[in-house]
Amino acid sequence: MMMMSQCETTNPQACTPKPTTGGSTNQECNMPEKLLCLADKAWEELMIEKLKAEIETSCGSMMNELAKVVAHANKTKWQHKIAAKEACHDYQHQLKAIFSGTHCEK
Repeated sequence: MMMMSQCETTNPQACTPKPTTGGSTNQECNMPEKLLCLADKAWEELMIEKLKAEIETSCGSMMNELAKVVAHANKTKWQHKIAAKEACHDYQHQLKAIFSGTHCEK
């Protein structure tokens, strides 16, 4: 079960004007909590960058080879899809030509 942090339940834009007597507004903010949430987000972003760098260092050449294989397979898959669609259109045109050109005799 994933627990939700205080940051996820608190709107980072949580400063909302609160009406006070006399028609003026008073900003009520939890600035220290907002700053801690920003620090958590920065830590997470930096950790992702560090992990990417570590993966690149330790597995970069394998990832490059993997990317080539996947990219080639993806290209081949789309070529087959396009060819199949063209074959289907050709088939439909052939059927249309047959049915529009001749009539069955009774």
